[in-house]
Amino acid sequence: MLLDALTGRRLGGALLVLGGIVVAIVVLWPGGGGGHPAKVATTAKIDPVRIVSVPQLGLAFAHPRTWQRTVAGRVIRLRSPGGASVLTFSSPTEGHHTQRAKAETEQALRTEFDPATIVHDGPGKLGGRDASTFELEGFSPDNDAVRALVIVASTAYRTYVVSLLTPGRPSAKQLAEVQQILATVRLTKPLSPGTASG
Repeated sequence: MLLDALTGRRLGGALLVLGGIVVAIVVLWPGGGGGHPAKVATTAKIDPVRIVSVPQLGLAFAHPRTWQRTVAGRVIRLRSPGGASVLTFSSPTEGHHTQRAKAETEQALRTEFDPATIVHDGPGKLGGRDASTFELEGFSPDNDAVRALVIVASTAYRTYVVSLLTPGRPSAKQLAEVQQILATVRLTKPLSPGTASG
């Protein structure tokens, strides 16, 4: 079922939570006393991340080490600690089928989260690549508010569907983290299973 590829399980009572990537560089500028120039101390803190590379799908991205990652075939799921949202990467088909994959995903989400409303539909980005997106608001089987953001992009070789499921009111911090993770996505020519990836 397409929705299983999006969520990895039925939402039921607990909504799945998304994760993102936080790469923070902190620069401290302590003030100098007595009219002397300030002494500059620089501390860089970069949260540990994992690089995910699937050469057979032509897909790579980065995510925080604290997030749980599961892989099932052509589906990769990221769950943040606490498990209230989920970010899913999938490549359901070979070739360039953006509109078909988008329509099938929309229908699956409308059915699962009925009554559901499309609140945005238009162009977007996945990494540096142009994509087609939509955002949906609906309700889980337990009548909890749910939001879904779907991004669909294609290369000449494969079609990719990225979905983000969150509670009805996701935090601004989570959404910023999602934007950062999506910015790391790279889509390339897939390697055949027999090709070495270095």
